[in-house]
Amino acid sequence: MASTPDPTATLRAPDAAVDSIEGRIRTAELFAEALKQDQFSLFGQPIAPIAAAKSGHRYLEIFVRFREEEEHLLPPGTFFPILEANHLTAELDRWVVRKVLGWASEKRDTKANWQIPCFNINLADDTINDKDFARHVLDALYESRIPPDRLWFELTVKQLARFRDAARQTVSGLQALGCALAVSDFSGTEADARDCWNAGVRVAKLAGSLVRDVHRNPRALSSLLSINDACHKVGLQTIAQFVEARETLPMLRKAGVDFAQGFCIAVPVPLSVLN
Repeated sequence: MASTPDPTATLRAPDAAVDSIEGRIRTAELFAEALKQDQFSLFGQPIAPIAAAKSGHRYLEIFVRFREEEEHLLPPGTFFPILEANHLTAELDRWVVRKVLGWASEKRDTKANWQIPCFNINLADDTINDKDFARHVLDALYESRIPPDRLWFELTVKQLARFRDAARQTVSGLQALGCALAVSDFSGTEADARDCWNAGVRVAKLAGSLVRDVHRNPRALSSLLSINDACHKVGLQTIAQFVEARETLPMLRKAGVDFAQGFCIAVPVPLSVLN
């Protein structure tokens, strides 16, 4: 009987682990086993409506941390390039979907009148090219009995352009289930916004470069106003990312941005402690 790989061994010496074909295979085995053993943790960061009068679902962006990172105080995401190099990111995204929906299902079953949030899940390159991903999401939704509109998936502008055909196919499959799609790092024109809409995207996360200096740079505010208006003209809702200063919020409200996300709003916290 083969021994169980130690999933923490990879991050202790990642460079040595990927230097050879044998090392890469071993690395893939270690992280595949880490996924089976739930050696990853989920964090949620709230996304808040900017207009106080707005109501509706709560929104959480989901982040993943490898538990070894937390124990050894490593920067978040250290593991991700290793998973990417070994083509395990699609498997990680599937794990995230199962775990998020499982968590929501448990909360709903044990807490009366609990309102299920909308979960924003980022998609890796390999997931966008995974023709079976939508089917996996369907199975996870069926098992958890969570409404599909509580899941929305996020691609970057670069991914949408780089994997145009695969992205449209993935978006189409997820839309058919009733899930929503968002694009991040958006800073384009009305024509770019319309392309996103035609590709099935319904939410645009505005690039951090548009947001960080908006409270002290009139040109940044002018750009934000123009781009936010372009998104709204084609029907896209907008989210300001990287909101780190309270002075930013009045500017976002003035620009008509729909939602805000960042350390000024809330920091990511373990999903297990969220109510």
